[in-house]
Amino acid sequence: MGNESKRKKLTRAVSELRKEDYSKEPELNSIYHRLSDGRKQFAEIFEKNIKAVMQISSLDLMMQHQTERIMDISMDVARATETIFGSAGGSSSNQHEELTNTIVEVSTQTQEVYEKIEQSQGELTMIKELSNQTIKVSGEMQKDLDELLAVINQMNNVVAGIDDISMQTNLLALNASIEAARAGTAGKGFAVVANEIRGLAEETQKLTQSMGDLVDSIKGASQKSVKSAGSTIDALGTMTEKIENIWELNSENQNNVSKVNDSVSSIASVSEEITGSMTKMENQLRDSTDFMQNVSQDLKKAAEPVVDIEKTLDETVKQMGTMTEDAFFHLENSEFASYVNNAISAHHTWLSNLEKMVRQKQVMPLQLDSSKCGFGHFYYALTPKIPGILPIWNALGAKHKKFHKFGGDVIEALNCEDYFRAEQIYGEAEHYSKELIADLENMLQIAKSGTEGKRIEYPQ
Repeated sequence: MGNESKRKKLTRAVSELRKEDYSKEPELNSIYHRLSDGRKQFAEIFEKNIKAVMQISSLDLMMQHQTERIMDISMDVARATETIFGSAGGSSSNQHEELTNTIVEVSTQTQEVYEKIEQSQGELTMIKELSNQTIKVSGEMQKDLDELLAVINQMNNVVAGIDDISMQTNLLALNASIEAARAGTAGKGFAVVANEIRGLAEETQKLTQSMGDLVDSIKGASQKSVKSAGSTIDALGTMTEKIENIWELNSENQNNVSKVNDSVSSIASVSEEITGSMTKMENQLRDSTDFMQNVSQDLKKAAEPVVDIEKTLDETVKQMGTMTEDAFFHLENSEFASYVNNAISAHHTWLSNLEKMVRQKQVMPLQLDSSKCGFGHFYYALTPKIPGILPIWNALGAKHKKFHKFGGDVIEALNCEDYFRAEQIYGEAEHYSKELIADLENMLQIAKSGTEGKRIEYPQ
C-alpha cells in the first residue's frame, strides 16, 4: 500500500513535470526525462518561432518601406521628367528643337552681320584713303597759296615802286611847268608837254592806287584761302583720326562677331547633340520610371507570401503560447525572464531608431504595429502564470500600443517637415518609455526572484 501510494505520488509528479526521485520507478523515470526533454525542445522551438516571426515582421516592414520608397522615387522621377520634358508626347522636345533652330538662325544672322561689317570695313578703308589723299591735295594747295601770297607781295612792291615813280614824275612835270612859265613864249611848248606828263603821272597814280587796292583784295582773299586751307587740313586730319579709330573699332567688332559666330555655330552643334541626348535621356527616364513602378509592384507581390508566412508563424506562436498553459509545455521563470530582457533591449532599440529619425529629419523603417514588434509577438502569444506578474502584464497592452503611436506621430510630423513637433513627440515618447521600462524590469525582478517582490515605482 505504501509503494502504491508512492507510485501514485510519483505519477502525479510526472503529470505535473515536477522534479522527484524517480530512480525506483524506471518507467516513470523514463517518461519524466522524455517529457522534460520534450518541454525543453518545445521551449527552444517556441523561442525560434518567436525569433522567426520577429524576423519575418522586420522583413515585411523593410520590404514595405523599400517598396514605398521605390514608388516615391519613381513618382519623383516621373514628375521631374514631366517638368523637364513635358508629358509623354508633349511639346518639350519640339521646344528644344525650336531652340536649336533658333540658335542656327542666330548663327546665320550673325554670319550676315559679319559680312556687312566686312563690307563696312572696306568702305571705311576707302574713305580713309580718300581722306589721306584730300589732306595731301589740301597741303599742296596751301603751298601754292603761300607761293601766290609771295607773288602778291612782290606785286605790291612793284605797284609801290610805280606809285613812287609816278609821284616823282608828277613833281618833275610840275617843276617843268613852272620853268616853262618863267621862260615865257619860248617855254609854252615845253609847258604843254609838262602838263601832259603830269596828267599821265596822275593817271598812273590813280591806276597804281586801284591796282594796289586790287592786290590788297587779292592778298586778303589769298590769306583767307590759306587760313581756310589750314583749317580744312586740320579738320581732315581730325576726321582721318576719327575714321582711323572707327576703322580699328570696326576691325575689333569684326573679330568679335567672328568669334561670336564661331561660338554660336559651336552652340548650335552642341544644341543639336543635346537634343539627341535629351531625347535618349527622356526615353531612359520614362523607361526607368516604368521599371521602378513594375519593380514596386513585383515587390508588393513578393511580399504577399511573406505576409502569409508572418500570419502563419504568428498563429503558430500563439498556439504554442496556449500550450504553455499545460504543465508539459510551461515556460520556466528564467525563460520568461530572458524574453523580458529581449523586450527591454528591443524597446531601447526602437526608441533609439525613433531618435535617429528625429535627429536626421528622415523617415526610416519603424514598426508601428505593437503586435508585430519584438515584444508584441511574445506578449500576444501567452499569458504568464507567475504570481504577481499578471496585473502588470494585463496593463502593458494599452501602454505598449500607446508607445508605438508616438512613432506614427513622429513620422507624420517629419512628412509635414514640422521638425519642432517631431522633437516634442520624441520627448514625450522618451518620458513615457520610462514607465514601460519600469513595468518590464519589475516583471523581470519578479520572474528572477520567483516571488512578487517589491514593485518598482515609475519614474516621474
